[in-house]
Amino acid sequence: MRVSRSSQGAQPMSDRTTVPIETPVLEHPAMRALRRLWSRCGEPMEIETLKQKSRTAVYRLTGVGSGKSAVIAKRCLPDTAWVERTVYEEILPCLPIRSLQYYGFVDDEREQVCWLFLEDAGKARYSALTPEHRALAAQWFAFAHTCAAPIVAGIRLPDRGPSHYLAHLQFARNTLRSSLSIPSLSGDELATLQAIIAQCDLLELRWNRLAACCDAIPSTLVHGDFQPKNARVRSGPEGMVIFLLDWEHAGRGGPAPDLADLDLTAYWPVARESWRGVDIGAIKRLAIVGKIFRWLAAVSWEGASLLPRYEERPIRRMRYYHDQLAAAIKELQ
Repeated sequence: MRVSRSSQGAQPMSDRTTVPIETPVLEHPAMRALRRLWSRCGEPMEIETLKQKSRTAVYRLTGVGSGKSAVIAKRCLPDTAWVERTVYEEILPCLPIRSLQYYGFVDDEREQVCWLFLEDAGKARYSALTPEHRALAAQWFAFAHTCAAPIVAGIRLPDRGPSHYLAHLQFARNTLRSSLSIPSLSGDELATLQAIIAQCDLLELRWNRLAACCDAIPSTLVHGDFQPKNARVRSGPEGMVIFLLDWEHAGRGGPAPDLADLDLTAYWPVARESWRGVDIGAIKRLAIVGKIFRWLAAVSWEGASLLPRYEERPIRRMRYYHDQLAAAIKELQ
C-alpha cells in the first residue's frame, strides 16, 4: 500500500495504487521519527508500505533523501534493533566493500519500538539463478568475513556459533516431540516429525564434529539469514553491486551459516588471501555445516507454529526441511 500527498488535477493511472491520505504526511509514524533525526526534513512525495506486522514495519519514504531520493524507514523491536544498529554503525563502515548508507537510529520509548533509516537499495532482488549475482554475493561475503574478524572481536554482538544452533536443535526437537500429540496429524505427518526428531538426536551426538569444522575459521561477522529477499543488486557506472539487508539475525561466529548458499568458487579466491592456513576442503565442509545450521533454525522457527494448534503449512514445510537435512547429513559423512 502507498500513501502520498494529494495534488491538484487529474493524475495518470498506473498498476500500482497510490492512496491519498487525509492527515498530513508529516504525522505518519515514520515521518515523525525521521524528523527527530532530521528536524528540517521536508514532506515525502509518497510513503509506501513494504512490510507490516503488528509492531514492525518497513516503509519507503520517497523524496526525503539527498537529491529527492528515497529513504527506507524500518520499525524494529528493541531486541533486534540494537544488533542492526551495531552492524550499521560500528562494523560495515570499517569494511572495504559497498554497503547501504546508514542515516541514523531513533528510539521511540513511548511505543517501545526503534527506527532505522537507510538508503533505499532499490527493487532488484538478488537471484540465486543468476551467475553474476552469485559471484557478487560470494565475493562480498568473502571480504566481509575476512576483514570483519578483527573488528568484531571488540564489539558486543550475539553469539552465532555452534552453541546458538545447538539451542535451535534442542528447541526444535522439544517442540516436535510436543507436537506428536496433535490428534489431527496423519500417519505420514507423524512419521515426518519423528524422522526429524531422529535427525536431531543424530546431529547432537555428532555436534563436536560440527563445532570442530567451525573452529578452523576465525570468528567474524555473520549475517545469518542470507536469502534472495534479504539482498538487492544495482547496476551503475562501476558495474553491478550487491547490498545486504536485514541484519537482525547477525552476530559473531564462524561463517558457516552464510556459506551455505554461496558460490565457493568465487568465495575462495578472495578468502584464501587472508586465511593462509585454510584449504578449500575446510571451506566446503564448513558450507555443509552451514546448511545443517540453517535447516535446524528453519525447523525451530517453523515448529513454533505447530503449537498450540495444528497448521497444515508448517507440516508441509517440515517434509522439505527433513529432506534437506538428510541431504546435508549425507554430504558431511
